[in-house]
Amino acid sequence: MMKLPLSVYYITLNEEQRLPESLEKVKDWADEIIVVDSGSTDRTCELAEAAGARVVYREWEGFASQKAYAASLCANDWVLDLDADEVLSDTLVRNIKQLFSKPISPDIAGYRMRWVLSSPNPRHPFRHDKPKKILRLYNRKRAAIHAEKHSNDDRPRVHTGSVLELKGDVLHRTLISLEQMERKYIQLSSEQARFLYEKDRRISTPRLMVEFPLKFLKYYLIHRQVLNGWFGFSVSVVAANRNFMRLAKARELQMLEGISRSGGEEQ
Repeated sequence: MMKLPLSVYYITLNEEQRLPESLEKVKDWADEIIVVDSGSTDRTCELAEAAGARVVYREWEGFASQKAYAASLCANDWVLDLDADEVLSDTLVRNIKQLFSKPISPDIAGYRMRWVLSSPNPRHPFRHDKPKKILRLYNRKRAAIHAEKHSNDDRPRVHTGSVLELKGDVLHRTLISLEQMERKYIQLSSEQARFLYEKDRRISTPRLMVEFPLKFLKYYLIHRQVLNGWFGFSVSVVAANRNFMRLAKARELQMLEGISRSGGEEQ
């Protein structure tokens, strides 16, 4: 099969369970696959190399920084940004191949695609979520991820050109269990707190107090977790707590900094 002039990149850490399905959908037609790994202790790197990927180690510096680095390693101008828990639908694969069957207009910066929940286990009670459109296929000359340390804003920012939509779904095989979700969110909230602290974003007490209930309602009602019964309620609590803890941890870092400064002044 002819390879498309397209690089696919991933950032990984211990993803042997989910990465193979994602790689399977791209390995036969993508010209290049880049995997930036931050120290996996399972078979992630071995499986990636077996699928033809180039694996590079890089110490973790946050989602945005890792993805920007992965994109910088790509040989092609057109890149496809995928997470290890994201699988391209057959329709999307077909449309990507059709897209690259002829020259792409130089005025186009990238393509959005629909991002939908798809549980790894069809019997899992986590089935409903609000789909959204995301920019994952883009030209590195016209869009880029802002590589800011500790930042989790890993969305490509378009600096020139237009963004069109490509039909087909990115299937998000996100949630294996509540335990896995909680572990992931502990890491995320700590990174986001560090980012807020370094940006000197002050967290007020009123903001802290309303964060959890507002975010819970967002996930439970707007993101339709109410349709997932008791499990959707649990997911909404864990997700809202992640948002709350990023603010609480940032506030704590600011408090400790203040104590440290006042102690130094007393001496």
